[in-house]
Amino acid sequence: MLSTSLLGVYVFAFVVSIGAVISPGPVSAAIISESPRQGWRVGPLIASGHVFLELLFIILITSSLSTYLASNAIQIAIALGGSLLLFFMGGSYIWSSWKGSIRLPSQSQGRTGNKIGNLIGAGILTTISNPFWYAWWATIVPGYLNEVRILGIASVAAFYLGHISADFLWDTLLSTAMALGKRWISRKAYVLLLLSTGSFMIYLGVVFMMEGVQKIGG
Repeated sequence: MLSTSLLGVYVFAFVVSIGAVISPGPVSAAIISESPRQGWRVGPLIASGHVFLELLFIILITSSLSTYLASNAIQIAIALGGSLLLFFMGGSYIWSSWKGSIRLPSQSQGRTGNKIGNLIGAGILTTISNPFWYAWWATIVPGYLNEVRILGIASVAAFYLGHISADFLWDTLLSTAMALGKRWISRKAYVLLLLSTGSFMIYLGVVFMMEGVQKIGG
């Protein structure tokens, strides 16, 4: 830790979180798929569901439950359960694209979209489906928190705020970029985008399932 100030902790958390935040995953895939239809708000709303779960993990970690979450049996269950959820989510994107049931809205329809709660829920579901997220919060984050606890509970709050600032910044930038690009996205291109993100989710599901099986064999 380079600084023992709360601002230093905040900046530290923001910087070390960038790599994890910008890594492609289910959350990014959902933002990329939904933003052309529902606009820039998709990013911060999906991020809200995501960071809610991270708050719960902060509470669990400070309650010394991270060792339990990092156990082999729990990691196997997370990997296999996450892979199944990714198969379902990715398959739904591909099926909807194939059937033509998901379309880019007209200008008037674009102002409505899904309810806020649905997008926040999407942030929760896509986060739950990512075993890498569990691994990062159950193994890496506790090590960082052990360094910042010198300032007490305020330092833990500063770390959390630094991390979620990176989440909100990246997710909002991503959704805004996709929403602005909507004017150049044809219906055919949007279908290909959904097929690609759905296929990516299924690919991640295969990767996570293989990891779970390897842990069983190990």
